[in-house]
Amino acid sequence: MRPISRFVALDLRSLRPYAKNLIVPFIILFVAAVLPTRSPYGVVPALATFSLIIGPQYLFGNDERGRLDTLYTTLGISRRRVVTGRYATTLLLLVISTAIGLALTPLLAIGLHTEFSWHIGALLTIGSITIIGLVFAAELPFYFKLGATRARTVAIVVPPAVIVIALLVGSALSNDGAALLAWLDHTSPALIVLGALAITIAAGTASHSAANRLYEQRDL
Repeated sequence: MRPISRFVALDLRSLRPYAKNLIVPFIILFVAAVLPTRSPYGVVPALATFSLIIGPQYLFGNDERGRLDTLYTTLGISRRRVVTGRYATTLLLLVISTAIGLALTPLLAIGLHTEFSWHIGALLTIGSITIIGLVFAAELPFYFKLGATRARTVAIVVPPAVIVIALLVGSALSNDGAALLAWLDHTSPALIVLGALAITIAAGTASHSAANRLYEQRDL
């Protein structure tokens, strides 16, 4: 695990120069999630979606600009370790972004003068991680096969599509949100967690296996 953690640390350091550039999309997502519904819960899926913006396109773009794929080989870092490390970084970004959204939710509830339920917040967190995790599982093999430039279509199409869908769902929640929140409030957390874990692990395992094969075949 130590080599993987070092790789993740390297990935995270490579994102530092882009921190200021990410403030604007962060604010846009934050406002777009809260204003249509006036619900504090919208910030959870919104910030989970934010990890799509700071994830693959920046990380693989850094690889391409700095010819890091070649450097990894020179340093004796196996392609399988690169794949596992990149998946770990992406998952970490998703978890951190979603956790920030969950942490902000009760504060927003106070500002909006509305009630807040940790039960509903936790279930939305699990759902957001699962959905965005499935998007990452679909995206990452393309990046490992094609590289950042050739996979740019994926980066251009997928995050905006997810954002639009999230906004549409948020708009729908403004009309039917009470029924959904009531259902979530009375749903067994254990059942949802187990189902989400099973789906995410199955998709992530299949995606990781495909990415390993595609990256091994790629001519760097």
